Amino acid sequence: MLSSCIQWWLIPDHPPVQPDCFVIPSYALKDRALPTQPTIAQIELACRWWQKFPRAKLIMSTGDNQGLGVPNSRVMVEYAARLGVPRANLIEEDRSRNTRENLLYSMEIIERADLQQPTLVTLDLSTRRAVATARKLGWKSFYWLSVFSEGEPAYGLKRWQTYSRATILGYEWIAMLYSKMVGWV
Repeated sequence: MLSSCIQWWLIPDHPPVQPDCFVIPSYALKDRALPTQPTIAQIELACRWWQKFPRAKLIMSTGDNQGLGVPNSRVMVEYAARLGVPRANLIEEDRSRNTRENLLYSMEIIERADLQQPTLVTLDLSTRRAVATARKLGWKSFYWLSVFSEGEPAYGLKRWQTYSRATILGYEWIAMLYSKMVGWV
């Protein structure tokens, strides 16, 4: 039953041709120094694509939405740097507290840097909502890549949101409903 719900929810990737930037919204952190497995999977996918397009920028996006005293973006940048991405290619978007703000503030960075082909890199279960939010915000000519990951408990209130594939899917359904109610999608 769960796997059929997941298959119904997923949308196919729309891979870029010549990406110049990747936007990676954090799913959550385990603690002040480690991303959760879903966020690690996103970072690692972006890094694999960066290896094919080494001029591309990686925009790590999310502020301190878990009350850890450090923005998720900083922990994500450190993780990507350990994987070999030069700091000159890593950009921190550290103000956002939700998916809508991730995409809004990341687009401001994209426009200021005159980047032309943004690519979202999301957890497969959150791709539908992220793409719908980007479209509602007016993103044009963008692409997306998604990655599978098991869940893993995160710090604080996000613990249950990221606990398992089932809780992530449930969270995404609720988040999509909320996003529709407030006009974000």
